Amino acid sequence: MRYAPAMRRWTWVVLAAVLGRALEVSAAEPAKVDDIVVGPSPMVVMPPPVKRPINWEPFILTGAGAAMVGIGVWRLFAAEADYTTLKALQATPSTTAGNESVLTQARGLVQSGKLNTGLGWALVGLGVAAAGASIAWLFVEGLEKDPIVLFAPLPGGAAAVIEGRF
Repeated sequence: MRYAPAMRRWTWVVLAAVLGRALEVSAAEPAKVDDIVVGPSPMVVMPPPVKRPINWEPFILTGAGAAMVGIGVWRLFAAEADYTTLKALQATPSTTAGNESVLTQARGLVQSGKLNTGLGWALVGLGVAAAGASIAWLFVEGLEKDPIVLFAPLPGGAAAVIEGRF
């Protein structure tokens, strides 16, 4: 089959164009599969938030409550020791010490006993309240805790996701 002279010229041009395009496509990177984004055009696809493995705040509050109860009980024992010393002071008359020094020592023991008793019961009450609040907090929140705030940059601004129980 014979081609017309004009067709012969165009055959080489078309063949060169097809070959050039094939080389260009083979040299390019493989096509990526785009993420499916539903929504407005400048939308950022954010990864799911990472959960904390444990909700540690109630345990810290429980430890603080236990420390307050321990210090409160220690203060109550110190108050009992002050009152025991006061009782022993009244039972033994002192011939060498004057009445003024015995009275001053007794007043000091009474003030110390009252202070230790008040501080002891206040710390025991606060410690028990803190431990109870931490147990309630743990039942409400659970052992795992979601992140509260997550930020993502957007073209011309930012987006925020807030999670939690209110």
